[in-house]
Amino acid sequence: MPADRDQPQDDRPILIGGHSVGLALMRKEDVPTIARWHQDLEFTANIGSPGEAHSLEMRQEIYEKNSRMRPDSVELAVILLSTGQLIGFGGLFDISRAMTATLFVGIGERGLRSKGFGTEATRLICEYGFFFRSLYSIKVEVNGYNRRAIRVYERLGFKLIGRARGAVMLNGSRHDQVLMDLLRQELKLEHVARFENLERLSDVSP
Repeated sequence: MPADRDQPQDDRPILIGGHSVGLALMRKEDVPTIARWHQDLEFTANIGSPGEAHSLEMRQEIYEKNSRMRPDSVELAVILLSTGQLIGFGGLFDISRAMTATLFVGIGERGLRSKGFGTEATRLICEYGFFFRSLYSIKVEVNGYNRRAIRVYERLGFKLIGRARGAVMLNGSRHDQVLMDLLRQELKLEHVARFENLERLSDVSP
């Protein structure tokens, strides 16, 4: 699978960095790469939309709609820190007045899946949501056949809160849609620790 051919290797600012990956703003130049990922039917099935494929034009429209941060949603690029390569995306949507949100994440490059990058990206998105958006809880919706993703969420502390039984069809078989959530107090904030001085500085009189 092509990985670097159409991917700009850049030094875009990292908003929050982990050990291997970081979160950054999306760029227009990312659209062809993301369109390529959405023509990988294994990838689209694993992120919850089996059989769906997106053209370049479709992804351009989605970029124009979602590239800006909004009060109720944010979409971010997942960057491999060692090279600056775009390897995935993720974010939050349906951010409510009750300070809850739904998470999405995907590692698009086939050769970089199952290496822990998705787990770290998920943690970073949760830390961003809990610290900067002051969220109380973050929910995920996972197709029941994606057991690997369910295990990732379990390792991060997400708890099962329900199932939509038989809500997903794949190859003529029905699968549950699994609902899980994570509360703010259930996740230790590791990668946003450097921002905690913002609160301390606000207590200091000029």
